[in-house]
Amino acid sequence: MQRADRTPPRAPRPAPASGTRAPQPGASARRLRLRDRFAAGARDHRETAARSLLRLATAPVQSLMTVLVIAIALALPTALYLVVASLQQLAGGLDAGNRLTLYLRQDADPKAIDGLLAQLREHAGVSAVQFISAEQGLAEFKASSGFGDALDLLDRNPLPPVAVVTARDQPGAAALTALADEFAKLPPVDEVQVDTQWVARVNAIAAIGRQAALALAAVLALGVLLIVGNTIRLAIENCREEILVVKLVGGTDAFARRPFLYMGFWYGLGGGILSWIMVAAGRWWLHYPVDRLAALYQSQWSLARLGLVELLVLAVAAGALGTAGARLAAGRQTREIEP
Repeated sequence: MQRADRTPPRAPRPAPASGTRAPQPGASARRLRLRDRFAAGARDHRETAARSLLRLATAPVQSLMTVLVIAIALALPTALYLVVASLQQLAGGLDAGNRLTLYLRQDADPKAIDGLLAQLREHAGVSAVQFISAEQGLAEFKASSGFGDALDLLDRNPLPPVAVVTARDQPGAAALTALADEFAKLPPVDEVQVDTQWVARVNAIAAIGRQAALALAAVLALGVLLIVGNTIRLAIENCREEILVVKLVGGTDAFARRPFLYMGFWYGLGGGILSWIMVAAGRWWLHYPVDRLAALYQSQWSLARLGLVELLVLAVAAGALGTAGARLAAGRQTREIEP
């Protein structure tokens, strides 16, 4: 007598909806494999970076000397950049670009001066007029120059009355020159000085400084590449046996040179941070004398500051230079080491 089969019948699998694809069993496995490979690669990079940093810490004197040389090479163009930024700040603080100084005749009649000031204030191209009498000019010069006792010995006031004219809407050099020629023909005016000449000179000096900073940065960047390259080359020679073992067990050239790339990155990063500290310390050292000099000229100008943005730029640029120098040195040398 045959036993009845008590296994319930398997329910039929529902058909996929129209317009959708049935899930492929290999797709999720492929995503898992890619995720695992990415996680393993990131973990290997973290471990390699930590080991390379510890290797530098085992030779602190040699590592510090290399970082210090890199920092000095990077501090020179950074300091020049700071000087150029300070000059640009000075040019912007001259209230410049739209002022004319009218020197009036010393024997000018007060009524003629009042008529000139009224005519200037009604001019369409003038936004403001400031009059400085000869007595006011002498008093300001005594207060700012420190020669008050010597100036008291003069028989008469040598300074002329001055009218400072502020042009409207920041005109160009040609428009200011035209205004200067027009005002120079007025009867009480003796001489007209366009203040944009000082701004143009300062901007020209700043432009030369920028070009010099770029040229110096390019030359010293090449020096950083050579410094890091020679240091990494010596490190590879000291680790030749370790590289041979890595290649014997199947390690690739990229795997063998990876620790040295991180060593170059750490060298560059340390040099960039230290160069920022050196320039900031130099700026702090010169801060008080510069502020005192500016105060003597009744100016609010001061040296430009190095902020966190400059620190980030220096760190990234120096780290990239260190990595590039290590890559140039380790690329061919690790390929030549074969078991």
